[in-house]
Amino acid sequence: FYFTVTDKGLNFVSSPHRHISEIFDFYPNNRYQYQFMYNETITGIYLDEFKEYFDKKRKTFDIPLDFSEIHNELELQVLDALRQIPYGETVTYKQLAETIGRPRAIRAVASAVAKNPFLIVIPCHRVIRSNGEIGEYRGGADAKESLLKFEKEPLAKEPLIKKLPLPRLSQLGKPDL
Repeated sequence: FYFTVTDKGLNFVSSPHRHISEIFDFYPNNRYQYQFMYNETITGIYLDEFKEYFDKKRKTFDIPLDFSEIHNELELQVLDALRQIPYGETVTYKQLAETIGRPRAIRAVASAVAKNPFLIVIPCHRVIRSNGEIGEYRGGADAKESLLKFEKEPLAKEPLIKKLPLPRLSQLGKPDL
């Protein structure tokens, strides 16, 4: 994944195995206004939250998001509703449309979900079709299925007491042990 940050916050997360230029599909009017640079001091907090999510230490993101380039009211409503879907759970496009008070706008809601520039952070992967199929995903159906499975699997339990390496009998009584 690639992600980009403005002075207001995260503004884009790429699809897996895609180039950073995918951002131009979401913000075509800004194509020549971007200056891409790597600055770990700025991106560190964002990267830390992604790592915590993939290490199963985080279920929601607290990083600031930059919505300044999203001017469509329906898209903003959908993004807000997506943020409310609990970790490890799914909703249908129909349920999402009902949540925002537009029960007959299922296709428009699905289109707004597809325009989500904050992949994973705003969990559009948690929206499925009414018939139970996982549906489309800009990262690909396999990535969506993997994310859903990842969120549903329990955290692997580690033993409270790890086995300590014990010295061999031949090492006992040696001062440098």
